[in-house]
Amino acid sequence: MEVFVRIVLGILILLSFLGALDDWWRSPVLLVLPVLGVVCFVLASRIAAQDRKIRELEKLLRAQFREQKAAADSSPMGAAAHAGATTASAPSGSGRQFAAPTDDESVFGWNEGADPGENFTFSAQEETSPAAPSQAVREAKPAAPDWLATAWSQALAWLTGGNPVVKVGLVVLFFGVSFLLKYASDHSLLPVELRMAGAGMLGVVLLALGWRLRHGNPVYALLVQGGGVGVLYLTIFAAARFLDMIPPLWALILMCAVVVFSGILAVLQNASALAVFGAAGGFLAPILLSTGQGSHVQLFGYYALLNLGVLGVAWYRTWRVLNLLGFACTFGIGALWGARFYAPEYFSTTEPFLILFFLMYGTVSILFARANSEQGRTRLDSALVFGLPLAAFGLQMALVRDMEMGGAFSCLGLALWYILPLKLMWKRSGGLGLLAEAHLALGVIFLSLAVPMALNASWTASTWALEGAGMIWLGLRQKRLVTRIFGLLLQVGAAVAFAASLSLWSLHLNEGHLLAGLFLGLGGFFSSWSYWACPEARLSREEQLPLALGLWGAAWWYGTWFFWAGEQVRPDPIFLAATLGTLGVWTVMHRRTLWFMPRHLAQFTVVLLLCSAVLWSGHPAADWGWIGWPLAVLAQFGMLFALEERWDARVRGWVHTLSAILVAVLALREAHRQVLIHVVQSGSWADAAAAVTGVLLLIVIVFPRLDWPLRRHFAAYLRAGGALAAFLLLWWIGACFVSGNPRPLPYVPILNPLDLTQALVLVTLAVWARKAVTHDVITDRRVERILPAVFALWAFVWMNVVVARTVHFLGDVPYAMESMFRSDVLQAAYSVLWSLAALGAMLLGRVRALRQSWLAGAGLLAVVVGKLFLIDLDGRGTVARIVSFLGVGLLMLVVGYFCPLPPKGEKS
Repeated sequence: MEVFVRIVLGILILLSFLGALDDWWRSPVLLVLPVLGVVCFVLASRIAAQDRKIRELEKLLRAQFREQKAAADSSPMGAAAHAGATTASAPSGSGRQFAAPTDDESVFGWNEGADPGENFTFSAQEETSPAAPSQAVREAKPAAPDWLATAWSQALAWLTGGNPVVKVGLVVLFFGVSFLLKYASDHSLLPVELRMAGAGMLGVVLLALGWRLRHGNPVYALLVQGGGVGVLYLTIFAAARFLDMIPPLWALILMCAVVVFSGILAVLQNASALAVFGAAGGFLAPILLSTGQGSHVQLFGYYALLNLGVLGVAWYRTWRVLNLLGFACTFGIGALWGARFYAPEYFSTTEPFLILFFLMYGTVSILFARANSEQGRTRLDSALVFGLPLAAFGLQMALVRDMEMGGAFSCLGLALWYILPLKLMWKRSGGLGLLAEAHLALGVIFLSLAVPMALNASWTASTWALEGAGMIWLGLRQKRLVTRIFGLLLQVGAAVAFAASLSLWSLHLNEGHLLAGLFLGLGGFFSSWSYWACPEARLSREEQLPLALGLWGAAWWYGTWFFWAGEQVRPDPIFLAATLGTLGVWTVMHRRTLWFMPRHLAQFTVVLLLCSAVLWSGHPAADWGWIGWPLAVLAQFGMLFALEERWDARVRGWVHTLSAILVAVLALREAHRQVLIHVVQSGSWADAAAAVTGVLLLIVIVFPRLDWPLRRHFAAYLRAGGALAAFLLLWWIGACFVSGNPRPLPYVPILNPLDLTQALVLVTLAVWARKAVTHDVITDRRVERILPAVFALWAFVWMNVVVARTVHFLGDVPYAMESMFRSDVLQAAYSVLWSLAALGAMLLGRVRALRQSWLAGAGLLAVVVGKLFLIDLDGRGTVARIVSFLGVGLLMLVVGYFCPLPPKGEKS
């Protein structure tokens, strides 16, 4: 097996060098493949040498132990004398120990710097002089086997061993039956039914005869049963293919039955010969009866059934000859058919069969290793382990040679097949452990081969990112700092390669860039997990790397989705779908693992959703948003409900706050759009609809009816109400500069959408502010004292805006600053309004003994008097000036009589 391993790796190294020199591969990074190949070759050679030395040492030391024990048993002193002699001959420190590999040892299980003999433990009885083992090892070292001579001797032993006459006779009979069936079919010598029935009966008779003789002459019986199975194959195939006596479906069912029946017979009798004869007959039947016509789907479907039988037998028996026969026939005949008949239009009907055959024989090699491991042996079917990927890869490259990126995806699929199951086999002893090492080497090779197949820098970035993550994992498992540094450099190099593939002035990303960026993200995530999972392996200066690599992966993952989606026709739904998909992944991982990154990323998702809601082109219901956003909101709150008990209270509160703001943004934008497009094509109504929606959301927050999440996290949602209150305040200020045309309705002062909505906003903001102060969302106590004055000022401004709009609509004065200032009617209305407001403030101060309120009213009244003489006096002879002076004068008289200044010392 060691020689075969080196031959396979040598071929792969040669292919790598040829690919580096051949312009057809067209990849600037292909020169890394020979280096990887040489590394794998050296590792395989070292494993083989250590394994050979270990077996020789075991054999030698056990033989010496048996000799010493026999000598001790035959001596007069018995076991006591033997123990004393052994103790005397064992110098201190000369013992050899069987020991499990420690973390400082290599990934293959042995200390790289130690002699192989130091990895064993024997009892004191086994100790010998230090020089003896080395000399015995040199004497016992076997010569390299001659593979050609070994193959010839095995073939000769099969022909001459057992009952050669019967073997040769069955082969001749098998060919004779096939030729007879074909001759009879061509010349119509007998009725077709009779011919087929006779052939079938011959097969049944052979099976019955072999079963009856299984105890008296087992070798002869098994050979006869194998011949009967082959005759049945021939009969069924000929009846279906050439004579149309059996429909194809029934022929497949019958052949499947023969496969199952022969496999059962072989397993029951523990007879590999029967299984080999049955499989050989089945594989040869379509070749012997072929006319060069027919469907390749039927041929490969038939072979799929035969290989299913081989797989079923491999589940119970470790018959290597049967496995190799099926592998050689399947891939050999498939290669011959492809060389003669394959065309690109056959890809869809041949690729599934190639994948199926590869999976079948890959599973067979795993079953073989598992069976030997259970028996305490370290043995692999090396022909399948290394020959299968070479054969399958060669056929696959022939199938995808005309497809762009076909070779790259093929290599990636092969790499995944070898790498993904490693965790199940890695810690197993015996054959499975050795198979895991072989699969790791093959996975690295095919992952590296995917780089030149991709033909661009983005694929280089993908591969280097994943290989860098793998190197970090290996470095942590082996506690090797150099390996971890190399893995980190690979990930940085992957980012550089990704940047090199972009245009200097543009961030245009295609599908290749998308995949590369996602692989960079996955590499960062896996590296973060590796550092987190191995705290004992990382150094003190590496303590921040788990978080840093996790953030690195998140930036690549989400950033790639964002920029790639921006190049699409509908970018927003794509990014939203990607965000929701990853949210589900983080939620599941957070519930099932203790790794911190899924928790952080699940909490951070609400920020991404909020940014998407703000930047969404058009209204949220556009571009499939009417489906996407409700699902997004449900997913976000479902995640909160499922995971919030696992989070810190402060973090949980802020996630609830941002989730409420997300709902508010979506509701405000959609309400504005729906009213503007589908109800009234008026900006005033649409603006009022958005504000009313915000008011309703704020009322729901301030007066909660749901226990979860509103009551349970009331402070968090009040904090979210602060953002909503800020929006409403800005809306209120902006609305003051808008005339608010209520078309198609006529304007009625106060009873119009904009005036009413502004008043509603003021009341709602006052209620929210009072609740926020009460529940310590607003912690500055000075705010509580000035709130009445602030809202009184806003109410005064609102009344001035209402007056201005009234003058605009009823007096035909343009709603502009200069026009309003020059309007005598508006100035007179403001004088009366301000006087009434001053009267109200002073009256309130008198009734409630609020000195500050009275002083504010008096100040406002002073402003009115100043306004009369500075502004209103300019409108000489106008009714407005007369109304201003008369109205203000009368009000001042009323104020002086009913609202004198409250004395000091009263409530203020």
